[in-house]
Amino acid sequence: MYPIIRQFDSRSIDYKYIHTGQHYDYNLFLKFIQEFGIRKPDISIAADISNPVNQVASIMNKTGIVINQIKPSLVLVEGDTNSVLASALSALKSNIPIAHVESGLRSYDWKTVEEHNRKIVDHISDVLFSPTDISTTNLENEHVHGKIYTVGNTVIDAINLCLQDHISENKNPNGTSELSWEDRWEAVFFDNGKHEQDYILVTMHRSENVDNIDVLEEVLGAFSESNLKYIFPAHPHTIKRIHEYKLKNHIGNNIKIIEPVGYWDFLKLLKNCRFVITDSGGVQEEITSPSINKRALVLRDFTEIPESVNSKHSVLCKLDRKTIISQIRTLALERSSTKSTSRLSPYGTGNTALKIAEIIEKKFC
Repeated sequence: MYPIIRQFDSRSIDYKYIHTGQHYDYNLFLKFIQEFGIRKPDISIAADISNPVNQVASIMNKTGIVINQIKPSLVLVEGDTNSVLASALSALKSNIPIAHVESGLRSYDWKTVEEHNRKIVDHISDVLFSPTDISTTNLENEHVHGKIYTVGNTVIDAINLCLQDHISENKNPNGTSELSWEDRWEAVFFDNGKHEQDYILVTMHRSENVDNIDVLEEVLGAFSESNLKYIFPAHPHTIKRIHEYKLKNHIGNNIKIIEPVGYWDFLKLLKNCRFVITDSGGVQEEITSPSINKRALVLRDFTEIPESVNSKHSVLCKLDRKTIISQIRTLALERSSTKSTSRLSPYGTGNTALKIAEIIEKKFC
């Protein structure tokens, strides 16, 4: 949403944005607000995070109160989280039009929470901003009632903006130059400031993976046995499960677990890694950016991002130790022989937010 917020600000489009409380950890929310240099939320609510039912009900109730107070022309949501589902339902029951950014994604794996969320939101949305022709076809085949626009993905816009505004200027995320961003990054992530690029970047947070002790044990064991170097910015929930399941002894010395990082630090890690191991849909999109252009081993049987697989950026991987190790070694060997120039991004050139802002301005302002 960051590139869309930038467009709204530049066009003086009046908007308010709500923080639902789903991401309550500083490193998963306020850190990004500070790095992007955008204002803090106009409204923050405290969601009940005790379980998914209470979370959705709580966010729906509290965003419903806000929506009925400010009476917006449109409620804009992005993605497939519980926050998106709850906010969209609140708008629906308040008779406010809904626009869904990144609509039409389908994994066709009904076991995943995100698949429930994205499909429901698409069918109650009035405006659907689809990232690719594949997503648009999914929506058309389901006969959604809303108007579909194929616009690309704002993830490319976000990466372009961040790399242009910060990395190229060699600034740290606060915009100051007391310590260059490059030097600070090396000091944070590498021992003794040594700049090592021979590592694999890991992200893992999906409930079907980290809440399953067998899966988590297989994955961590595969990393340890591969004898390659890993940097793993771990989600707080993942760390919690590692401790609960007593799996610390499955974490080898070759795995460096760190706290969640900000967006610029993550992009830097992404640019300099050998390849990525992830279960994130967002990361599968980010690696297709021409500025990143990496390979990813995806710890899932299905993905809602088939474009990343089709473009040969991502490879799906079954979740057993033997297969994971085999796939890791295959990608490690591919590094020197694969021509990255043959991998093209399916998500546009970085003008998606502009297209979205122009459509919203024309239809609702």
